Amino acid sequence: MIDSEKAEKLLKALADKSRLQILECIQEGTSNPGEIAKDLNRHRSTIEKHLRVLLAARIVEKVPSLTKGGQLSVRYKVRENAVTLLAKIREAIKEDLG
Repeated sequence: MIDSEKAEKLLKALADKSRLQILECIQEGTSNPGEIAKDLNRHRSTIEKHLRVLLAARIVEKVPSLTKGGQLSVRYKVRENAVTLLAKIREAIKEDLG
């Protein structure tokens, strides 16, 4: 039996165009909130708000890294189970449109 509260949280997180665009950016290699904001032409605070929703739904995870200057930075990565789910969603959409 599925945990309906977790399923609802996951589906609500994915039911937002901006969050789907953010996930696309992350999967294409842009994983820093500032870079994502620049790519999507949005405010960094808006991107960070959406990232908190994706984190809470366990779709993305934080990955600490170092900048070229040696400073600690936070990047985001799509969790492995979410990569599979997103691929299935893309496949379903393609089939629906085909």
